[in-house]
Amino acid sequence: MTPTTHKMKPTAGALRAAKAIQHDASLVRSLAELIDRETGVREILDILQSVLAQAGDQIESRSPELAAAARAALTRYNDEATGRAE
Repeated sequence: MTPTTHKMKPTAGALRAAKAIQHDASLVRSLAELIDRETGVREILDILQSVLAQAGDQIESRSPELAAAARAALTRYNDEATGRAE
């Protein structure tokens, strides 16, 4: 899997962090994008989503709790992942 090269909108978590750090609304989006890029959060979420899409049934059969936790994390931290992780 190769990382996406097109510009993606920042994750909801990065936007919340940026708002907590920066009160200037004009800088919030760029700060959130910086947080996502520097922490690798977006790439990790994409990889987790791909793993669940390709091997979710196998993970579910061995560890239902792990699969549920991974899906919950995708739903919570990746605004675009809801419903696509299955």
